[in-house]
Amino acid sequence: MDLNKIKNIHFVGVGGVSMRALARLCLSFGMLVSGSDLAAPEAIADLKRCGVHIAACDDVSFIPECDVVVYSAAVPQTNPQLSFARAAHVPTLERKAFLGFVSKMFGKTLAVAGTHGKTTVTAMICAIFERAGASFTGHIGGETCACGSGLITAGSEWFITEACEYNRSFLTLAPFVSVVLNMQFDHPDCYRDREDMKKAYDAFVANTCVSGCVVCYRQLLQELAINGRRAVTFGYSRDCDVYPEELDFRGGKYSFYLCRCGKASSRIEMNIEGKHNVLNALAACAAAGECGISDADCAAALSRFSGVKGRYEHLGRAASGARLVYDYAHHPTEIEAAVNTARQTCRGKIVVIFEPHTFSRTRALMKDFVDALSLADEAIVLPTYKAREEYTPSGSGYDLYCRLNAYGSVRAKYAPGYKEAAALALSKSGREDIILMLGAGNVRDCADYM
Repeated sequence: MDLNKIKNIHFVGVGGVSMRALARLCLSFGMLVSGSDLAAPEAIADLKRCGVHIAACDDVSFIPECDVVVYSAAVPQTNPQLSFARAAHVPTLERKAFLGFVSKMFGKTLAVAGTHGKTTVTAMICAIFERAGASFTGHIGGETCACGSGLITAGSEWFITEACEYNRSFLTLAPFVSVVLNMQFDHPDCYRDREDMKKAYDAFVANTCVSGCVVCYRQLLQELAINGRRAVTFGYSRDCDVYPEELDFRGGKYSFYLCRCGKASSRIEMNIEGKHNVLNALAACAAAGECGISDADCAAALSRFSGVKGRYEHLGRAASGARLVYDYAHHPTEIEAAVNTARQTCRGKIVVIFEPHTFSRTRALMKDFVDALSLADEAIVLPTYKAREEYTPSGSGYDLYCRLNAYGSVRAKYAPGYKEAAALALSKSGREDIILMLGAGNVRDCADYM
């Protein structure tokens, strides 16, 4: 598909962060853009202000005028607009396929993959490119705290994008620079096991331009099928191409000298919390360096980088005096990172409110969820956010709560809703404590009741 020939485009499920960014990008291309979504009223209002025509979800009157209809993976195939478009022979594309066509509009693509950290690292790289005055457009799977958007348009030489592994979405991309941050098992609804998922990552790496490079965590170098492509590694050890020296923790944040190929250069003073973000910063610097950006620009950008909304985001204080923090963490490793980050600055207890995300993930990773939540002092479990799945007792929030009390080392409670979870958290917290709201659903709504 030649996007230069597209004049009129419609997005079904336009309220998602990626879909919103793509809709706004199409506006910048001069297209007539419309969209529909059942949820996300604030996002819809923002798109309206930008010039996107918002249609009712059952309105199909304008579909025949569209050149293409793009839909998100969350949209059911029975959606009336999607069904009508197909009956009217209007081309339809899932978001992942459309993203692949979008990437071809730019000179080179830099794509960031991994089970964790994709959004933050993509945003970091965009901040570095922006600082360097480079020509790029950034497509981020979250809203940056700096600009409140998942889209940054500053030229067409580079397309910097998050590369999602869900349903093998990232295989529509052909990057010049591929970044693989980590490769832990997730999405059991579309991967049988880690080996099955690894095959998808190998295919992603195989799509990398032969003249480009693969940036990866040092421990993945022997696992990934690099197939003759140049590899650039990052990590904590000195056998990495990019690593930190004189790592220091002060005032809740890390700083370090950036070392590249054995030579120390600029010192980076991290502006966001969490030791996991040191690795994220190293990955961003490794990728940016391969695009010709200096270490000085990397350090300057990361020392000002204020993060992404929903990633260890401070929301003020609860009525109990406890600090309120929301994090998108919905995988055991992400929960562990969030709790460990809180532990570094918490003088009292860490109270976690966790909303599991999908029954299949909760069921497949149950033991790991129990272990991760056991790092907290108190755990409150909500019903599983079903997303694209139907309810099953196995993998439900109540199932996790029962397993926590049977096998975990944390005091756990079950809450049937956000209001009840908030009340429990308030009763268990004081001024020295941190209440962590974790999950990819709507667990952040608990803050409204605290």
